[in-house]
Amino acid sequence: MDFTFFNQLLIILSLSVICIALFYRVRLPDTLSYLAVGIILGPSLTGVIESDFDISLLAEIGVVFLLFTLGLEFSIAKMVALRQVVFGLGGLQVLVATLFISGIAIAIGLPPTTAVVVGAGLSLSSTAIVSRELSQRNEIIQPHGQLAIGVLLFQDIAAVLFLILIPALAGTDSHILLPIGMALLKGTLLVVVMMLIGKWVLPAVFHEIAQVRSQELFVLSAIVTALLAAWVTHVLDLSMALGGFVAGMMLGESHYRHQIEADIRPFRDILLGLFFVSVGLMIDVNDFAGNIHWVLLASAGLILFKLGLIFTLGKLMGHKRSNTFRAALALAQAGEFSLALMALASQYDLVSDEISSIVLAVTIISMTMTPLLIRFSPQLTRKVFGNKEQVFTSQEMMEQACGHVEGHTLICGFGRVGQAVSRILSQEQLGWIAIDDDPLHVREATRAGEPVFYGDCRRADMLLGLGLKRARLVVLCINSSKEVKNVLAMIREHSVDVPVLVRTRDDSHLDELMEMGATNVIPEVLESSLQIAGHVLMHLGQDPAVVRNKIQHVRAERYQTVNACYLGQTEPLFDQSGQPRSLLHGIPVSRKAWCHGKKLSEIDLDYTGVTLDTVKRLSRTMSDPLDQVLQENDIILVRGDGEQVEHAESLLLTGK
Repeated sequence: MDFTFFNQLLIILSLSVICIALFYRVRLPDTLSYLAVGIILGPSLTGVIESDFDISLLAEIGVVFLLFTLGLEFSIAKMVALRQVVFGLGGLQVLVATLFISGIAIAIGLPPTTAVVVGAGLSLSSTAIVSRELSQRNEIIQPHGQLAIGVLLFQDIAAVLFLILIPALAGTDSHILLPIGMALLKGTLLVVVMMLIGKWVLPAVFHEIAQVRSQELFVLSAIVTALLAAWVTHVLDLSMALGGFVAGMMLGESHYRHQIEADIRPFRDILLGLFFVSVGLMIDVNDFAGNIHWVLLASAGLILFKLGLIFTLGKLMGHKRSNTFRAALALAQAGEFSLALMALASQYDLVSDEISSIVLAVTIISMTMTPLLIRFSPQLTRKVFGNKEQVFTSQEMMEQACGHVEGHTLICGFGRVGQAVSRILSQEQLGWIAIDDDPLHVREATRAGEPVFYGDCRRADMLLGLGLKRARLVVLCINSSKEVKNVLAMIREHSVDVPVLVRTRDDSHLDELMEMGATNVIPEVLESSLQIAGHVLMHLGQDPAVVRNKIQHVRAERYQTVNACYLGQTEPLFDQSGQPRSLLHGIPVSRKAWCHGKKLSEIDLDYTGVTLDTVKRLSRTMSDPLDQVLQENDIILVRGDGEQVEHAESLLLTGK
């Protein structure tokens, strides 16, 4: 038996472990660590991986899963709500950037088909890096974050079109319109047919699969759906990645999409890592070294060009200068779609190895710069515009938002227990602030207008910025007992007197935590949520008898007040009995939303199955939400299962 393939794959995975750990230390994306592995092991550097080593199939499956997850996240309702940014700013940016870069490529002597591929690839930004950085910095709901997400939505659509066009461009000469037209026709028919299947067939199939309550069967079914769609597009001479995207869109309209995305993520990340390794293997270090001045010049030119283009277009469309500039900084790079398009074009011999190496090097350098550009965007914006416009870092925004708050409850960890405590505090009109390191928790909560911030509660500067020394109470709702001890020790180092309530899974560390300075230690889940909330209310001066009555009332209504929660990365959509969990979901009202200017009493929300929880205006809960005319920036908070919540959001945003 030939173990060569196994040995070389083992070398790749082993070095990947080391590189990911190192890149994590310096806060660089995993994508770049996989690229580094490919470059280090490639034929042009160390030659550890032989030139005939082929992982192209595994790599292409990785791209299929990347497009599959993008399809799952692709929201038609969100696209309609952001249509001015998506089709206006996003469409113009891709069109102008593609034409300009293609023109430059033709001017330096590249064939037109090669120039179009290069222009298309470099016009697209990195959805993975930008969305992750904005989420981690709690900026995705800010105006510049919404601009960036709107542009990325159109770029996802454009990437799918480019994936359709590349096979059509291969082998064509003067008669280029016919194959392109046929490819677009086949792609359009494929999308229509698969979306009909996704609407009428797949929900019933996955409903039956979910009833079996087997996680293995559920995951396997999702993988087979993605690969089957990829096979169909391959048979039609289209890109396999297109099939993955359409499969994701098919399932993205169902209430299983969050569970599918969570289950398939490990497979996607590993196989996508192999794709980036294969891209690194393609890079010729000698070509890069021989053209280092051109690569650096092209990288700087690309960033400056896309920065200037997006800023100019955004300003012409009436967006605020500072917001447009920060969005442009976030989108100034090339992204993973550039790598995918170059790899696909190389398979069809549309791009030479030398040009491919240079374009890949430019893409990698620009992607490497992205976290820094986003991280320092407030400072760069201040440098450009001076003090004419107010621009703040995420830490400054946190301190500004919390600087005036006193006597509040500081909640560390915004999972199910932290959310239960916050809900009862909100009902009692008692101030609270929360910090959590789950970006999905933070995104969903901030969409609903909740004072939740992304960050590591083990950092003293974070808690001090959230008003630790002015807080009336601290509640620790963290799963790890080790982290609880570290946070508690840090709190006691900076604030000796503030009461600290600690939630734990069991009582194994109770005595130790009490000795470290915990005021109360309460073990676990929904009942413990009520105990914590009761202690919180009593520490804040509520009458114990009144508190007991409130807790009994929550029990009497079968925990509905605390049972629904904002979706996070770790919560399943179904409980152990297979029943859908109740979710909380905030729906911001934009000027273009269908519900804008209407009263909730005029909208049949009952048809969707959700329960209206609250409506917030300027961070305040309305007392009579049904009779108020909905205005821009109002937030409608609804409660229901995943399918009901999605129906409600679609109704409020699009009227359908």
